[in-house]
Amino acid sequence: MSSPSSNHETAAKRRRLAVASLGALALFNVLFWLFAVRPLSEQETLQQARLQQLELQVRQKTESLDRLRAASEKLDGAVDGGDDLLERLTFERRTTFSELLKELNSAADEAGVELRETSYNSGEIDGNASYGMVSIAANFRGRYPNLVKLLNRLDRSEKFLIVERLGAAPREDGGLQIAIRIDAFVRGLVQP
Repeated sequence: MSSPSSNHETAAKRRRLAVASLGALALFNVLFWLFAVRPLSEQETLQQARLQQLELQVRQKTESLDRLRAASEKLDGAVDGGDDLLERLTFERRTTFSELLKELNSAADEAGVELRETSYNSGEIDGNASYGMVSIAANFRGRYPNLVKLLNRLDRSEKFLIVERLGAAPREDGGLQIAIRIDAFVRGLVQP
């Protein structure tokens, strides 16, 4: 039979072996954590930081894109509005002369002046292939208050008319002989 001292030594060896095994296991766990888990968690932390940075960049780019889209829509609206305005303010090539004569007759009737003779001259606008200019020389007879009404009516015209020159000479009957040169813009006057 074995002696109590030998049992005690065997138990002590087993304890030392168990403690050594637990120590080795603890050391292995620490080493595993230092060399495997910690680098993975640091890499994961770096990846999360990169992911957050990328998400921020995506948000910023999306906001920038939204601003550009809004600006583009405003620009398109402005271009369309400008085109509409130019169409309203200018004459079309094939009806220019009849519309101008109608506009002058209407203005003269409203102002109470007599439209006498008219002459037209057309030409290109330097640097613009889409529009041309028509100059109208018109002579009227009337009194000074009527001249003021005529100029006011031409100023309120739906079309863009420029009074280039204005001359008035007195007549024997107390009225005025009025000479006006008016410029108007015409779409498609210059044919490609």
